[in-house]
Amino acid sequence: MRRVPAALLALLVVGTVLATPAPVAASSPPEPVCGVCGSSLKSAAHEAGVDLTVESSTATVRIDDDGTGRWTARTTVDPDAADAFREDPARLDRTVRDAFENGRSLVDDDAENVTAELDGDTVVVTFAVPEMAHEGTGGVLLVDYFNSEGTTRWVYVPVDRFEVRGPEGTVLVNDPPDALEADGAAYWPRGDDGRESIDSETYLAFGPDRSLGTRVAAEGKIAADAAPYLLSDLLGAALVPTVLMGLGVVVVGRLARRFDGDASSPRTLGYLVVGLAGAWVLLLAASRVRFYGAGAVAWTVGAQFAAVGVVAANSPESVTFRRLLAAAVAPPVVVAGVVSALADSPLTWNAPGVVSPAVTVSLFLPLGYATRRGTERRPLVAAIVAAPVAFAVPMLPIGGFGPPFAAMLITGWTLVTLVVGLLVYRLGWALAADAGRAVD
Repeated sequence: MRRVPAALLALLVVGTVLATPAPVAASSPPEPVCGVCGSSLKSAAHEAGVDLTVESSTATVRIDDDGTGRWTARTTVDPDAADAFREDPARLDRTVRDAFENGRSLVDDDAENVTAELDGDTVVVTFAVPEMAHEGTGGVLLVDYFNSEGTTRWVYVPVDRFEVRGPEGTVLVNDPPDALEADGAAYWPRGDDGRESIDSETYLAFGPDRSLGTRVAAEGKIAADAAPYLLSDLLGAALVPTVLMGLGVVVVGRLARRFDGDASSPRTLGYLVVGLAGAWVLLLAASRVRFYGAGAVAWTVGAQFAAVGVVAANSPESVTFRRLLAAAVAPPVVVAGVVSALADSPLTWNAPGVVSPAVTVSLFLPLGYATRRGTERRPLVAAIVAAPVAFAVPMLPIGGFGPPFAAMLITGWTLVTLVVGLLVYRLGWALAADAGRAVD
């Protein structure tokens, strides 16, 4: 058996080294969304000499037209603590001031015009946070205050209910992660563990209605706002795999030309592809992958390669470039579209990451054919080289271990794709060997 060519082996080694992730800094410690909301007020009261028990608590934010957030935190305390604050209002003011000055909540450094008063046994704290939101197109107001711009952060809700409302006459337009919607507002209830969290990717878009035009304007505004840090994540995750994919396409093409003289027949290569498809199907079965969502696309790849291999082995004269291109692209794309239309959780955002691995390997088949026939192949090369970018898009923004770890995963997929792609490319190269076949 022929040894692995040195160029391909070097590519594997370089890719593995370049994709090794650097150490990642630990994420920031958990912080409450508001330092004077609910139990977060308790420690500050203790420093002021008041033993306080929280009976119930809520926090509401009303966003003004200019983007300022008007916060109202209502904390019902035990009667003894309420009496202590009522007898000495300065103690209540000192408690609230200390909560802001010594706390570590999301709003501590931004709160302005703080006031505190008692309403029966309820401590009511109001304050303003400027520039929580900014206006976009289509009358959409985008609240980006809770978005951590690509970093990993845990902001938890220390109250029974935390609610954010837009200006009068507006409703919540988008569907922020982990948030609920009621009466046009977004809200987070206290979780079972007392610490419901606000997702670090949270944007809130408020508009005059939830029409298609308003929703499109909101998503466009979110995309524009997130673009700077998303592009940075995309570059960190996809740059190395993309370069390797480009180099790999060159290596695969040169290897096909170098060993053209003893190239295997379409029949031999076709059955090798059938065997590859069989191994893939067995792997899916052993992993108990269901024919659902991304799993449906994975099973389709097995059937797709099996069919292509059988046709190539038994009827190579029926193969044309257009048929190869259709066989490479259509099955996974069609299946992904059908699954998205029928499933409760469509593949819309994840579609590039699901379809890209399937299509990329298949594209080496028409690429090999087109290269040998001398037909236009630049669109195919561009699609293959850009595949790591498409693979990375659904990961954005990249949390966890960050872009370096994502780059390692995508590089691993890239190297496997190139190894399998070499076999598929050779099959396309062999199918184009008959110079008398008509060019599409």
